[in-house]
Amino acid sequence: MIERKQIQIVGKGCKKCDRLYEEVIKAVNDTGRPEEYEIIKFTEVNKFADLDIFITPGLRINDKVISEGRVLSANKIKDYL
Repeated sequence: MIERKQIQIVGKGCKKCDRLYEEVIKAVNDTGRPEEYEIIKFTEVNKFADLDIFITPGLRINDKVISEGRVLSANKIKDYL
């Protein structure tokens, strides 16, 4: 069984958060191996600090904070995958 990488998008559901989610989907699909990734969206504000995200949107991969407060492109996200 393949161990799946976990990608977490953290935000309140604003336009930037939605765009980040779309870019993550593009990046995962571009890998040609989307089954290797688990994408989770966190919108519960009370959990943001527990995830070490203080400015949204936030992106975490395998429990590591990748970005806060900006929308990364699919190409940049692929660099972290």
